[in-house]
Amino acid sequence: MELQKFAAAPALADYVEHYWVMEDEATPEAPVMHAVLPATIQSAIVVFGEPYQTITFDGREIRDIHQGLVLGRVTTKRLYLRQTGRVGVFGVRFCPTGFYNLFGVPMQHATDTTLELDSAAGQFGRELTRRVMEADSHAARVQVAEELLLRQLSKVHPRLDAIDFVASSIVRQNGLVSMDGLLHTANLGVRQLERRFLAKVGTSPKLYAQIARFGHVFKLLKNEPRAEWVDVAYRCGYYDQAHLIREFRRFTGETPVAYFSHYDAFAKFFWAR
Repeated sequence: MELQKFAAAPALADYVEHYWVMEDEATPEAPVMHAVLPATIQSAIVVFGEPYQTITFDGREIRDIHQGLVLGRVTTKRLYLRQTGRVGVFGVRFCPTGFYNLFGVPMQHATDTTLELDSAAGQFGRELTRRVMEADSHAARVQVAEELLLRQLSKVHPRLDAIDFVASSIVRQNGLVSMDGLLHTANLGVRQLERRFLAKVGTSPKLYAQIARFGHVFKLLKNEPRAEWVDVAYRCGYYDQAHLIREFRRFTGETPVAYFSHYDAFAKFFWAR
């Protein structure tokens, strides 16, 4: 499996983190299983090549993906993807509130689902899918996405507000924040903050911070693979190792030992800087 990242134009810095491309191949006799962990990221994803993927969510099969575009969203539970054939995936990785600010889609409707892009994002999704699938190189796919996103930005002229700052702060601080601190930063009441955060990001601020903190575990282990679990727990803001293991079970359904016995490269991507 090959993963490549491409920088976004400076004008899109408040909305897009980067573009990415993944290519892989598997056979029906030896399908590849990927785990997509709970994540704070959102991506517009175009599947190209000759893929056949099955998404299993919370123990049940949801859909098959052949060719097309889906919105990768904040997830609170683990997803499984089963792949056979040659698959290519092109993604636009958005900033925490970037997709909402560009397209105005309430993100709570995309959390823990596999909704195709519709409403205000429909034209963008259809055109991005068509042109990415027609492109003959990764550079051409990036150029297509850049053109469409810059065009959309010129139409909406979004203004960033306190929710954008709060969401970015949670990610930047790896979830190690306090609700009181968030309320003070946003200068909002609890209900106002939660309502506006839900629309722009897709979850409550508290759950978003918990997912970001859980993601920090993988970032730390990537850089320090021999780190002790007790040390990892404290450095990631957990009370003790038992607290970390409970959160691990909550978000993956497994203990750390069981999960890492079949850890895969696709999951690693979701926690890469």
